[in-house]
Amino acid sequence: MRKARKLAAVAALAIASPGLAEPRFTVVDPLAGGGPGDRRALADALDSGKIETIPTWTGAFPIKDKRYRFRLVGRPPDSSLTRIQVELVAIRLTVPDGPGGKTIVFDATGIMDHIVASPLFSASPTYDGAEFGDAMLRAEFPDSNPGWRTILEPVAGGEIAVAAPPGTVKIKQAKSGKYFGFIKDSSIVNKPIAAYLKAHGSHDRISAFITYNSVEKFAYGYHSWKWADRKKRAIDVYLYSSWMEGIDDVLGFPSPDAATLSHEIAETLHDPLIDSVTRKWGDPFRKNRCFQRLIEVADAVEFAGLRKLYAKAKGMVDGQPFDFTVQNAALLPWFAREDPSSALDGAYSFPTVGILTKPAPMHCVKRP
Repeated sequence: MRKARKLAAVAALAIASPGLAEPRFTVVDPLAGGGPGDRRALADALDSGKIETIPTWTGAFPIKDKRYRFRLVGRPPDSSLTRIQVELVAIRLTVPDGPGGKTIVFDATGIMDHIVASPLFSASPTYDGAEFGDAMLRAEFPDSNPGWRTILEPVAGGEIAVAAPPGTVKIKQAKSGKYFGFIKDSSIVNKPIAAYLKAHGSHDRISAFITYNSVEKFAYGYHSWKWADRKKRAIDVYLYSSWMEGIDDVLGFPSPDAATLSHEIAETLHDPLIDSVTRKWGDPFRKNRCFQRLIEVADAVEFAGLRKLYAKAKGMVDGQPFDFTVQNAALLPWFAREDPSSALDGAYSFPTVGILTKPAPMHCVKRP
């Protein structure tokens, strides 16, 4: 990957083809194409208050006498409550050439209530009445101010209608009767997202774009940021994610409902501007093969296997108890090479303690 592409990197959950493999993660950029500028200059401008965006704060940790800086969404652990709006934008994908020539519509508007009710945006008894992201942050900083909270507040956004040209979406029908769409040309979704951000993006909230039972060939999800104006005075933070229900047999693994969105939310909270870095780390489930320097918390469990990758969190759907699926992720002490971990219960992973049992090794194994 070229240097400019690395500077503009986003985190993504990618898949080679439907039903053939578990999800895997990569670092790419679907929208910007090139680097948005020197990230150190950007960080300095943010710290000086010259750029408007969602609230963020920076911290640092040493590894072998070198300091690494990270940026988190919200405010520092010695502060109190921070509320951040997340605009939920439903994508309505119409495919004209479905099975038997039938028109198939994948419409995320119908599952917005499920998303809002999930532990990503609602209090969950699994996390002692906290949201998923807030609980993860507090696990990383157990000595924080008791009133320290980072709450994501969902707000209804617009809708994006996408008409897929014939031949661009491969469709399979699950035993449940629901359809799964594999979007072979990711640009038919990414270009409308870019257009929406240009017309409606806002620097004071996170924009979240959601597809239903359909995924891009490029990615299940990604997160990034863009300049909100030509003068580079404001920044929009955004993410894309898919939400899947009732299509287990087509995917070849349990439909992950909130898992992909939890992946992108966790990574957005820990690296909103793609400038949280650490010493280069390796994949703990692939013989420590070198992966990257960015602190992309969900990527660290990429090849853990589904039993370790996913966790359950209690919530309510239509007034009835429902077990949502979320994804496990690495905590900051894992990236900081802390031994022992300063996180709650000495953990290196969240929400399931024990997925990672020790910090990332100091050195990773170069790819052949």
